[in-house]
Amino acid sequence: MNKRFVMRQRFGYGAADMGSNFVWSMITTYLAVFYTDVAGISAVTVGMIMLISKFVDACTDVMMGALVDRTRTRWGKCRPYFLFGAVPLAVFAIITFYMPDFDSELKKVIYAFITFNLVSTGYTIVNTPLSAILPSLTRDMNERNVLVTFRMIMAAIGGFCVTTFATPVINKFGGNSNPNSYCYTMIMFAVVAIVLFMFAFMNTRESVESVKAEKVTFRQGIKAVNGQYILFVIIMFVFMLGFAVKQAGVVYYYTYVAERVNLIPIQAAVTSISMIVSQSSLPLLVSRLGKKNCMYVMAAVAFVGNIVFIISGYNVVMLIIGTALVWSALGFLMGMRFSLLADVVDYCELKSGIQASGILSSLDSFVAKLTFGLNVTLFTALMSLGGYVPNQKQTATEKLCINAGFIGIPMICLVLMVVLLKFFKVEELLKEHRDNAKSE
Repeated sequence: MNKRFVMRQRFGYGAADMGSNFVWSMITTYLAVFYTDVAGISAVTVGMIMLISKFVDACTDVMMGALVDRTRTRWGKCRPYFLFGAVPLAVFAIITFYMPDFDSELKKVIYAFITFNLVSTGYTIVNTPLSAILPSLTRDMNERNVLVTFRMIMAAIGGFCVTTFATPVINKFGGNSNPNSYCYTMIMFAVVAIVLFMFAFMNTRESVESVKAEKVTFRQGIKAVNGQYILFVIIMFVFMLGFAVKQAGVVYYYTYVAERVNLIPIQAAVTSISMIVSQSSLPLLVSRLGKKNCMYVMAAVAFVGNIVFIISGYNVVMLIIGTALVWSALGFLMGMRFSLLADVVDYCELKSGIQASGILSSLDSFVAKLTFGLNVTLFTALMSLGGYVPNQKQTATEKLCINAGFIGIPMICLVLMVVLLKFFKVEELLKEHRDNAKSE
């Protein structure tokens, strides 16, 4: 590939996740708030909607992975879904933030369940191919790290745009007093997402041939799974759960605990800038320290950042420092997730002779979305335990429960992730294989 196309492909790959984040950041940051504070659905019920929906996700993710592995077109097996999945995702996202004027909570719950599963399926259609495509773009490990860096930086920019501008735009349309304010805001972001997916489709190419180029069945794909892949999935589940629970608590923490709603846009800006800076350093740090060592370092940084939140006393400067530490580390670790996924797919292919990136990526995608279902379930359960009442000043007990979700659960997940990483050997095994191949 020429240098010009390499740069286009980097931006194209990043644009796809940027588009995803214009939709999914709205879902993860504002949907629970929309359900509880606008639609009037109880926190416990919202948690149950999210949790039960994960069983639907389990089916759609695996089906999508198998479909990707069996797809053969002149555009490749992954790229077509950027083209054909963008509009359905956008439409489903818009109707998810629209709540008809039903005369009972039951009707609201049914509608919320259906629309949430529709947008989750739409996300699956574009996100599973997005994760699966990386091994097909290049086999060069350094270039993969660069591609992941572009993906994460552009995803962070997308998330930044949502978390920075969503609240002011929602308020411009009437805020919680206007049930349609969230829907109007989602329409704006959805249009941008469609454009970005079109750009991604036009500026990526699947150029790497696999060990087995024929269509792979689901049963064959499962045969590619091994112990290291399973361990990878568990590690990512633990990490993503902590990440997701913290993200679910941002609005609640600043609104009801710190009582500094005005800091939400500042928090969003600091979050995005921190993630962009840390993710930009990914190729350099990985080349110097290795992937596992980088994860150890970043886990420690995130842990310290959470401690800063504990001792902050809600001081603005301390809150900003805590945010910068936590999200720079989590952003870096998120980038490592995609880089490691490509390595694990390669390792599974080497061990089994089966290229099943679609199925393997779909399982990873399911784990990610499972955490973003459990995060709301855990957080709403904690809030309900504390006696949470929407749009009211919270008691000390209610604040303690919000803190347990926003700070406590992420810290526990970080410690558990570090322990599990001790047993993850894919980086070493791939290096050994490459060294052996060079010596032969």
